[in-house]
Amino acid sequence: MSTTAARTETEQDLIQRAQTAVSHCNWEVGQCAGLWTKRFARGRTDADFAMLVGLTGDQVYQRRRVWETFGDVSANYPALKWSHFYSALNWDDAAECLQWANDIGSTVAEMKAWRRAQRGEDLTEVADESELGWLPSDPVEVRMPGDGSEGGGGAGGTRSEAVPVVAGVNRQSDPNGEGYAPFNATAMTPPPTEASMAERPAPTFEQIARRLTGNLERCLAAINADEFTDEFSSLPDKDRKRLKKVLSQLGEKATELH
Repeated sequence: MSTTAARTETEQDLIQRAQTAVSHCNWEVGQCAGLWTKRFARGRTDADFAMLVGLTGDQVYQRRRVWETFGDVSANYPALKWSHFYSALNWDDAAECLQWANDIGSTVAEMKAWRRAQRGEDLTEVADESELGWLPSDPVEVRMPGDGSEGGGGAGGTRSEAVPVVAGVNRQSDPNGEGYAPFNATAMTPPPTEASMAERPAPTFEQIARRLTGNLERCLAAINADEFTDEFSSLPDKDRKRLKKVLSQLGEKATELH
């Protein structure tokens, strides 16, 4: 929808558009919630808008914040789903992570793992996602985005200082409207069916190179960790020899590339 058309919408227009989009477009619901916040809220909360469109307060808050933060740059990442942006909502390096995920066509889980690797975290340990616990489970008064624009702050921008930070979050809510919660510990990508595998085109050499680069970067981050170096000598002899052999072969192959 054009900016001019959006500015002429009435409150009822926004509500009806959000109701129609609930089942198929989180971005549009977020845009409607953001516009409603700026023009018609008058002290009402996300929970109030949620009652009008048939969602929970958490779901409206999530969609609104994703739109306000990434709405104006989402087109720069055509390979990503809404859940990628939702997962990166509280990251200070969101732009870098989203670009990597877009370049190789990664899943949300792969993007999270790559980010952890870049930060030198041990990927064998369970991720600490406590920093993501700022989405409210109780009604809060809706607030304007920090930059005052309707689009949002961009992938590398900051959010409004007025955004509440809370520890308790209902992570079983369904932010995607598709039965999938990015922060659910049991969430996983379902295995592909034979039909979907048959329809999927073979990756290009450029895509293969990017995926290899991402995987090797994760491996390098793990090897560079002080803990790995300290514990390497205590590994079984066969495991140490095997790893050294693979690294040696990889180095030889690297010298053959131009």
